[in-house]
Amino acid sequence: MNEVISIIGILVALGIIVVGSLKNLNLIILSSIAAFIVAGTGSVGLIGGYSTYLGGVANSIISMFPLFLGGQLLGCFLEATGMTESIANAIIRKSGTKAIVLAVFTVSWILVFCGINVFVIIFTVYPLACAFFKVGDIPRSLIPACVLGACVSQQSLPGVTTNANILSTEAFGIPAAAGPITGITVSAFLFIANGYYLHRQARKARERGEHFVPLPDESFDVDLNKAGLPHPALVIAPIGVVLVALNVFAVPAYASLYLGAIVCLVLFWKRLGGVSGTIATLNKAAKSSQSVVSTCAIIGFSSIVTAVPGYNLLLKGLEKISGGNPYIFAFVAVAAIAAVSGSATGGVRFVLDSFKDTLLAMGGRPASLVRVICVSSLTFDSMPHNSAIVLTLNACNVTHKEGYKHLAVTTVLNTTIAAIIAIIFAMIGIQ
Repeated sequence: MNEVISIIGILVALGIIVVGSLKNLNLIILSSIAAFIVAGTGSVGLIGGYSTYLGGVANSIISMFPLFLGGQLLGCFLEATGMTESIANAIIRKSGTKAIVLAVFTVSWILVFCGINVFVIIFTVYPLACAFFKVGDIPRSLIPACVLGACVSQQSLPGVTTNANILSTEAFGIPAAAGPITGITVSAFLFIANGYYLHRQARKARERGEHFVPLPDESFDVDLNKAGLPHPALVIAPIGVVLVALNVFAVPAYASLYLGAIVCLVLFWKRLGGVSGTIATLNKAAKSSQSVVSTCAIIGFSSIVTAVPGYNLLLKGLEKISGGNPYIFAFVAVAAIAAVSGSATGGVRFVLDSFKDTLLAMGGRPASLVRVICVSSLTFDSMPHNSAIVLTLNACNVTHKEGYKHLAVTTVLNTTIAAIIAIIFAMIGIQ
């Protein structure tokens, strides 16, 4: 009976997180409320249960904050030097107006690979995309999918410093580049599938007579030959240092990102504005990295879930759904939690904290599990209430009705197909 009441409490708590997220209630508040509900229905006591939750939050912040800060430092330095704008301008300049959608998609992919925060990418790419979409008379409703569709195409690559890759490989104690065949295959599929879909939708929009509609007081004067920007090839130095340090010398991911940021600092000291400019950039990176608290609040929720009787029923339910297959188990668990929280990172860490030993006991190979977990986190996290979805649509002046259908294909449907590919590879022994 205790297990039944406990699982009901878990489901109610998850429901509150979903509804609250749709109402834009902060995840820190939501996860705290959810933790009290799970503790109250789980026979562990409100105070004791909430203490368990807080311990989970604290441990997550300790382990994840350096990674978040490192990513923000590198991204903010690259942005402050003008490197992001330089890369975007160079690609758009080369492509011209012949393949506008693919050019914007490729720009976004490269910026994500360089470690630039998705929110920075949105505001960097948006004016360029608008200027060229206007020339090509392509509706702006495709711009959000060009950006986020590119982001998910890169996230499952092996050897990169994405949160999902680093958290998973560190949890299983394997190199960041583990599972290369699966990772590269899945990423290539997403790049091709998303690029093709967006290009095809642009063509169909023209056939339907849809047009680019500029908003009042909106200006798209973009100078692709803007003077004073660094050469885009210079980005190879900091990104190369990060990748070599991580994959060749096994330097921890956060330290590799710090090294990349230091290289940026040395190479572009004058461009950053000396001491005052560097301090401003450091402050911006520190402020941005505080988003780790919201993510860890959801992750901490997993600690109280695993401490109550309902966890056993939850575990049995997932095992039944997956048919005892560790890779299907991982997919279902990660996708479900990512959907509830609207956070890919939250889904990954929750499952690793709650089910890592179970997945291994079921016969899962670490490298295969990592690749399945990485791509699974990119599936149902992209629900309408996801913060990146909401911000991207708002920044591009596109409504959910206009733009989410394209995001659903590029960040939910295609990523789910990619997850199935990863599961099949895992089941036949390809890593």
